[in-house]
Amino acid sequence: MTTNNYDYIIIGAGHNGLVAAAYLAKQGKKVLVLERRDIVGGQVVTETFGDGFSVDSLHAGGMLRPDIIKDLGLGTSGKDTRSTRPPFISIQADGNHLVLDPDPVKAAESIKRFSEADAANWKPFLAFMDKASRFIHLANETIMPRLPKNFSLAEGYGLAELGLDLRLMGGKDMMRVIRGIPMTAEEFVDEWFESDVVKAAIASLGIHDFTLGPMGAGTGYTLMHNWANRGGLSHGSPLPAGEGLGVRGIGQITEALAHAVKSFGGEIRLNSEVERIQVDTFTCKGVVLKNGEEISAKNIISAADPKHTFLTLVGAVNLPPEFVWNVQSIKMRGSVAKVHLLTDG
Repeated sequence: MTTNNYDYIIIGAGHNGLVAAAYLAKQGKKVLVLERRDIVGGQVVTETFGDGFSVDSLHAGGMLRPDIIKDLGLGTSGKDTRSTRPPFISIQADGNHLVLDPDPVKAAESIKRFSEADAANWKPFLAFMDKASRFIHLANETIMPRLPKNFSLAEGYGLAELGLDLRLMGGKDMMRVIRGIPMTAEEFVDEWFESDVVKAAIASLGIHDFTLGPMGAGTGYTLMHNWANRGGLSHGSPLPAGEGLGVRGIGQITEALAHAVKSFGGEIRLNSEVERIQVDTFTCKGVVLKNGEEISAKNIISAADPKHTFLTLVGAVNLPPEFVWNVQSIKMRGSVAKVHLLTDG
């Protein structure tokens, strides 16, 4: 049985799928989000275990872009989210822990116990990372020109703006960003600090969610990228604390996104696992759920990973062999485990 024809079906109610759904629904499109679980959120959820103890199951925080917050009405822009940012703590066996507080003065006091020179470098380092973060955010928002074919002058404006932002950093910081991209995380922190304790704490951001170690090429860029995404070394509240969102767990964020989807007229169906995407002459026509229900749509957006999307849902038989080989070559081996401990102290 085929049900209503939608403009867009979005597979997966994680944060990416919900943001896409909210924007499309806001534009008046008929949108349906299909989620296999009984809750929205994907990797951005707050769940309960033990005796009513709530935890952020995977992601502990991050920064939702201010333009998304404003566009979707998720919070009041302009409020300072840094007040909800916890310190980054590096546990030491001797009990002399490194506490990198969001307050740079307090962080420098903790660093000073390990190195006075590193404490003095902390504020300059933060200033550089702010510049690098701004550049990375701008780069992520820039649509790169299509090279070498079909290049238009209009496409070059974004790239020119990106280059200007890099140049306006000043010669020294500009070169630090350029050199930092292929660097290892170890080399990156070596240029700023002397204490192994301090260097290890900061370099850890360069190997987060990766199978590479701190001596892996390119982890210097990963360090800057993750710093930019978090808005600092530790996770901050993704939404203003005054809105009552984020402070009760990151799951509040995806719940707010789901509310936005519905408020704009979109639909969300839970416990609705997509078994396959219907394809006819290289065109997606709809989806088939695990229970056999067929739902048609003009467009399909998958928030699932590329291997599951193309090899399982679309099916390799419906795709060019070279494209299938490229998808199969994507390295996706898991590298992260997270343990939640309920303590009595």
